[in-house]
Amino acid sequence: MKTLAAAILLSIGFLIDANLTNDHLKVFKGDWEGNLTYLNYGDDKTLVTLPVKLVATYSEKGLSFEYFYTEPGGAIEKRKGKFELRGEKVYYNGRWDLVSTEIDDMENWTMELKSTGKDNNRKADFQKTIVVSTSKITVTKKVKYEGTDEFFMRNQHIFKR
Repeated sequence: MKTLAAAILLSIGFLIDANLTNDHLKVFKGDWEGNLTYLNYGDDKTLVTLPVKLVATYSEKGLSFEYFYTEPGGAIEKRKGKFELRGEKVYYNGRWDLVSTEIDDMENWTMELKSTGKDNNRKADFQKTIVVSTSKITVTKKVKYEGTDEFFMRNQHIFKR
C-alpha cells in the first residue's frame, strides 16, 4: 500500500511540475505589434530598435510565425519562424534545451532555454527567456562568447496587443 501511495504521489508531482505543452502556445495566436531591440553585430556596442509586427498561427504541432520588421529606411523585411515544444526539446527557430519553466496558467508562463553555437562568427553559449501573458510577450536572447564570463543581451522582442 505504501508503494502504491508513493507511486501516486510521484505521478501527481510530475503532473504538477509538468513542462509546457504546445497547448500553452495558443496564447501567441493572432497579430502582435512591438519592437525588436538588438545589439549591432558590427560593433557589439550599439543598440538598434526596429518596429515589428508578429502574425502567429497555431496548430497542434506548435506555432508558425511571420515577422515584419520595418527597417530604418522604411523597407519591410519579412522573416518566418516556428515554435514547438516536445518535452525537454524546444524548437524556437532552432533547437534549444529546456532549463526551467514557471507556469501560472495556460496563458501566463515563463520559459528559460539554453543552447550553444556561433554568434558573430564566435563560439558561444546562448540563453533565451520567454515571458508570456495575454497582453504582452517578451523574448530575450543573451550570448556569452567562449572564453568570457558574462552574458550580454543580443536581442529582445517585445510584443503587445
